[in-house]
Amino acid sequence: MVSEVQRTLCTTLSEFNGNLEDEGELEILIDQQFEALHTTLKIPYKSSEARMMVSKRFLTLFRTGKLGPFILDDVPVTSDSAS
Repeated sequence: MVSEVQRTLCTTLSEFNGNLEDEGELEILIDQQFEALHTTLKIPYKSSEARMMVSKRFLTLFRTGKLGPFILDDVPVTSDSAS
């Protein structure tokens, strides 16, 4: 299941033609990824709490490190020149 979730996220990102710096377009990508993860995680669309269920499963995979070595914090840009 983990590799299927990774594949779904990668596919939706690679097929996205919007600007990731634009908050509105980024929101569109996130919605597309949630829709795709509904299917990948086999969560029924008719469930009133489907988005919450997708969120919980995604966060569980993220927090346990199963989606890879990712960080959500901003990482400061450092200078390459070491004096």
